[in-house]
Amino acid sequence: MTSRHYWLPVAGDIGGVRHAFRGRRWEGQPADEAVCGLAVAMAQPSEMDWITFRSCADCRCALLAEAGIEPGAVNPGDSAKARR
Repeated sequence: MTSRHYWLPVAGDIGGVRHAFRGRRWEGQPADEAVCGLAVAMAQPSEMDWITFRSCADCRCALLAEAGIEPGAVNPGDSAKARR
């Protein structure tokens, strides 16, 4: 079983990225280390941040690997194709 994690949009110089973090939810801390190992500043994201920021591929792959799932076996874009 994997540990709990949550996703949070993190703003960058140009745009931003949704990173995964260890824990149940963001508790207002100003900075933390993402699952991918990147140390980032954290702030309350806007609704647009959730919509426009892409997910960190390294965080995603690390979480899939921890769950025993080959990251290459899961493609987020394939779910819509499979339902057709």
